Amino acid sequence: MRRVAAKFVSRLLTEQQKQGRVELCSPLKEKFQNDPNFFPKVITGNESWCYRYDPETKQQSSQWKTPASPRPKKAR
Repeated sequence: MRRVAAKFVSRLLTEQQKQGRVELCSPLKEKFQNDPNFFPKVITGNESWCYRYDPETKQQSSQWKTPASPRPKKAR
């Protein structure tokens, strides 16, 4: 056995979550293609959320694994 660090991946989304994002974005894409003045009509806001975040170090997130077992994944 050996100690390995988790591999960072940008997002850990399920296929259902990915499909949900596509379904939400498709109507916006169609509106933009049909109406060139669509984006100036969009109102956005800036909202800040602050959470306490205590990240693990690389040493703390490492795990003992056998050579045949897959490397652990960790979302960024």
